[in-house]
Amino acid sequence: MKKLLILTTLIFLFSNLLVAQFKRAMIPEDISKIKLVMDPQVSPDGNWIAFTVSEPVLEEDRFNKDIWLISINGGKPKQLTNSLKSDFSPRWSPDGNHIAFISARDSVDNIYTIDVTGGVVKKITNSKTDLYDPIWSKDGNTIICGSRVLPEGKDEIENWTVKQLPKCEARSINSLLFRQWDEWLGDDRNHLFEIDIENGSMKDLTPDDFDTPPVSLSSNHDYDITPDGSEICFVANKDKMLANSTNHDIFTKNLRNGYEKKLTINPALDSQPHYSPDGRYIAFAAMKKVGYEYDRKILTVYDRKDNSFTRLTESLDCSVGEIVWNKKSNILFFTARDEGRSSIFQVDLKSKVKRLTKDGYNTNIKISPDGKQMVFVRSYNHQPAELFIMSIKDGEIKQLTSMNADLLSELDLPKLDEFWFTGANNTKVHGFIQLPPDFDPTKKYPVILTIHGGPQGMWADRFRTTWFTFQLVCSPGYVGVFINPRGSSGYGSKFREEVSLDYGGKCYNDLMKGLDYVIENYDFVDADKQVAIGGSFGGYSVNWIMGHTDRFDCIVSHAGLFNLMSFYGATEELWYPAWDMGSTPWDEPELYNKWSPHNYVKNFNTPTLVTHGELDFRVPFAESLHLIQ
Repeated sequence: MKKLLILTTLIFLFSNLLVAQFKRAMIPEDISKIKLVMDPQVSPDGNWIAFTVSEPVLEEDRFNKDIWLISINGGKPKQLTNSLKSDFSPRWSPDGNHIAFISARDSVDNIYTIDVTGGVVKKITNSKTDLYDPIWSKDGNTIICGSRVLPEGKDEIENWTVKQLPKCEARSINSLLFRQWDEWLGDDRNHLFEIDIENGSMKDLTPDDFDTPPVSLSSNHDYDITPDGSEICFVANKDKMLANSTNHDIFTKNLRNGYEKKLTINPALDSQPHYSPDGRYIAFAAMKKVGYEYDRKILTVYDRKDNSFTRLTESLDCSVGEIVWNKKSNILFFTARDEGRSSIFQVDLKSKVKRLTKDGYNTNIKISPDGKQMVFVRSYNHQPAELFIMSIKDGEIKQLTSMNADLLSELDLPKLDEFWFTGANNTKVHGFIQLPPDFDPTKKYPVILTIHGGPQGMWADRFRTTWFTFQLVCSPGYVGVFINPRGSSGYGSKFREEVSLDYGGKCYNDLMKGLDYVIENYDFVDADKQVAIGGSFGGYSVNWIMGHTDRFDCIVSHAGLFNLMSFYGATEELWYPAWDMGSTPWDEPELYNKWSPHNYVKNFNTPTLVTHGELDFRVPFAESLHLIQ
């Protein structure tokens, strides 16, 4: 028996060695095989979780989404929908018998319901415009959702020439904003609709000429309905000059008499309203600084009983992300960027804050009906997002899904290491280091400095599916360095704000000092082979680097700012450069000139690959045309 046990152990160890030996590095095509888990929703009885799985359809250049179910105790997940077109946004009916969802199976995103036990699908709406983000009323008779439509009483005038001249692509523009991120906005507006479940009729609740949710700086939850179904709240920016305004406010509307009220008077941004389960409070995120889109979001509660506001997270120097109430309406849970993670916190109505977890990147938090468990999505750099569940009482966490297990069994995905170093002005700065697959500590590896955008972004221990996927950056045999320099979120307000008015200053020095630290402290890094890549503000940073050092063998500049004056005149959200440079180029030309990479072209010597997208309206592609010419 002892010999058999030894033999079995040796076979097990040898088989594991073979598996590890034959794992391979990630290649770009693997991104198209990753199943993205998102949007968990707990059933009213607390027994089931509905969630969405999104899979790339590479040959059609799109994602297909389907809805799955899994027991809250774990086990094998069950696919609930299987359409050739996307099914997503599952929402349990109050009685738990049906799930409403959005589907594109008839070309337009409409609302459907599916019987959870029988699987019978019923189409509820026949909207001619896409619907999104449904919310059930508690009586189960109606659903609130959004759609982009023409305001009441307005003809489609933007492309009025199309009817007379079908091939004409002219646009008539008479206001700012007129395009955002990668879309032309036109005359349509985001509006909220009340859907009758029985007959599918749709009533426009916000028919006027404004957007709700806003087209810029929207959150993942910019409208809600009271538990008794009598009132909705929503976020809108009704300033005339939207391209220069971050003044989002929260409004309420009585569904019985139509009375609308502006709830917030804060001239900065207010967003993400949530009614408490008992209906007394509205929790939301509030900023203080006018015109600053990355100001700290403070979790704030409005008491509908006495019309008072209380800032609950004033003492926490983190910006509030997602928000969710507990069942008793006395505790709120929220996410926040937190030193290279997305952590989960809780706060009570007396402003007592507690961090519940600081591991991985946590999103999509939901609370079970009994208030005892939290369901959420978590990813790590070496693991795509999956469903997890946590006991709120003792913090015990369990992984529920493994949707990418087959793919991960093939791939060598090293975990991140992290380091702290002394950056500009003797400030502690945080960074991550990613080793290449099949790493050999006795060898020397070229190093690649990868710079994030924002500039108020944050590299995190999370799995990314863009071209900045840490694993892809390093899989050809590079050691990857991912530093969160001055300006990054997750390290306090002072650290984040120190990039404004100082684009090429402390941030640049942090990056260079961080790379120096890695070279000095990791023997396997080859100091003679250094590469830098960056996109958006990261593209700005590598453009700035080219004018200030020749240390890199080559550079990749993606969608980077090059001429700050021309950038101001072409980007769509004017508050962004106006805040970071102090004002407009004609009012503050000194800073625009001081920090613009184009003024240092005479120093450019590094071989550079320039990439950009023509539909980038945040950093218009002319910036890269300037760079290459």
